[in-house]
Amino acid sequence: MAITMGWHRIRLSRQEYESGEMNLLLGAFRAAYIGRNGPVGMAMFGCWADDGECYFVYTTPSSVRHITPLLDAYSASRIDKPNPVGLSLIYGDESGLSSREVGFEA
Repeated sequence: MAITMGWHRIRLSRQEYESGEMNLLLGAFRAAYIGRNGPVGMAMFGCWADDGECYFVYTTPSSVRHITPLLDAYSASRIDKPNPVGLSLIYGDESGLSSREVGFEA
C-alpha cells in the first residue's frame, strides 16, 4: 500500500477494541512518537462510530512519515480531515488536530 501524506483512519471492530488491539496500536504509536522525540503535530485521536460497532483511530498528517508500517499493518485509509467534534486525543501533540494537509516533507 502506498501511504500518502494526510489524515488516516484505522477501523477497529468492537471485538478487536475489547480484546486489547487498541493497546497494541497505542504502544506502537507511542514508541514511534518517543523514538522521534515527539514531533510537533504527531498525534492519534479516536472516537466510536455512531452505531457503536467500531472504534475509529485517526492519525495526523505529521504522523505519516513516522508510522507508515503501522498504517500499512492496519490497512489505514487516507481520509479528509475528520470533524473534531467528538474526537478524543489518544496520544501525542494535540496541536496535530489543527494540522493542515501537507503534500511534501523533507
